[in-house]
Amino acid sequence: MQSRPLLRLVLGLVCVAGALACGLRPVAAAQPPPAASEAEVKAAFVLKFASFVEWPADAFARPDDPLVIGVAGDDEIAAGIEQLAAGRRMEGRPVVVRRLPDAGPFTGVHILLLGRRSEARLRDLVAAAAGHVLVVTQQPGALRQGSVINFSTEGGRVRFSVSLASADARNLKLSARLLAVAQSVEGRAS
Repeated sequence: MQSRPLLRLVLGLVCVAGALACGLRPVAAAQPPPAASEAEVKAAFVLKFASFVEWPADAFARPDDPLVIGVAGDDEIAAGIEQLAAGRRMEGRPVVVRRLPDAGPFTGVHILLLGRRSEARLRDLVAAAAGHVLVVTQQPGALRQGSVINFSTEGGRVRFSVSLASADARNLKLSARLLAVAQSVEGRAS
């Protein structure tokens, strides 16, 4: 009578093989989703920041002009933003992502993400992003260089800080909801 367990095993293997041949995957222990990379998290943040910024009326020539996100010096984050922004609209505007040369010019963008650079070079690039541009950086001391939002990583978690003075200088209004989740806010009245 030992043939019954063997028969069950053979039938089970046949069922599994059939399911695999049909493209079905066997259900195993639940696998947690893979953790997002730092670049993917930053890309999602950059896209989400647009929801929490109010640009002045003259930042867009027409009501249907796209929201343009420029990225200079970080292709990995640019790819992540491109993937997330595909077909997306913000406040009724299409979202366009542009990869920009490291040296600029940075015209025609509403959000500019700059890759890591030397402090002197960063200061020059932030200054080159004239006008109503939400400048986002990712290195220590960048808020002092004129960046509006700066990423940092602590304990494997991506965080960001905000400079209200830089936002005011660019005539950008940042939502209180954005400020509430920032790690720190420079220039906030106590």
